[in-house]
Amino acid sequence: MTLQQQAYGLIDRLPDDSVQVVIQVMRRMLPKDKDVVKTTVQPSDSVTPKMKAYLRMQELRKETSRYDVSEIQREAAMNEKFGTFG
Repeated sequence: MTLQQQAYGLIDRLPDDSVQVVIQVMRRMLPKDKDVVKTTVQPSDSVTPKMKAYLRMQELRKETSRYDVSEIQREAAMNEKFGTFG
């Protein structure tokens, strides 16, 4: 697992108000260069298909977090549906 994946996993588990704090800290850590790419999506910005897919994935993660499914249960269900891999 990469550092970015670890960070995404932790951020996914935070409540929205805490994510806002993390975003503010991250913005302060960015270089003060004028060429730094804008890091937030404003409602007026056009949303790319990639961003739409990412936002949808985040919505699905929030929906599925309501269910208490262990890794063992998930693996058993995958094996039942698709068979074992490897």
